[in-house]
Amino acid sequence: MQLTNNEIVKDFLNHLLGEGKSAVSVKNYKSDVAHFLAWAVLRLKSFGTYAENFLEITPFINHDFFGGYKSFMVENKTKIKTINRRLSTLRGFSRYLTSLQVLDLDFMEGIQNVGIGTPTKAQEKTQDIVDRFRESLSKDKKASPNTVKNYISDVRNFLAWTSEFDIDNQKGKLPNGI
Repeated sequence: MQLTNNEIVKDFLNHLLGEGKSAVSVKNYKSDVAHFLAWAVLRLKSFGTYAENFLEITPFINHDFFGGYKSFMVENKTKIKTINRRLSTLRGFSRYLTSLQVLDLDFMEGIQNVGIGTPTKAQEKTQDIVDRFRESLSKDKKASPNTVKNYISDVRNFLAWTSEFDIDNQKGKLPNGI
């Protein structure tokens, strides 16, 4: 079945309505899919790959790609309930696409929700560094609140990107020979 990007999302949303999901739930599903697609396009561009829609993204979709999306949301301090709702949406979207044979495999299989537990030592250390950087920008550099916010967002995005690579054990290779 060859569907356009908009048709795929619209059909998925109509499928949800047919399952009895409320209009508010379907609105959240639509927002969650749009958020993922926007992130995926930007993510692929950061690797030098040009993709504008879901059909162009599908060749790159795999378990690690979604691990990166999950890490991105965690590093950017998205609320846990929002992260888990988005992951749930993508599980449903993946199952739907698999049932239509748009995808060969369920790309969300094995992607777990974020727990509410305590942060790891590495997460605490990273947060401490980000907090000290924020303070340095505000006090020492006298940067505007908007500049501080943008810098911190950039740092978190970079950290989320680097979290996909195990540099010490050479399990992941950085793109473009970095």
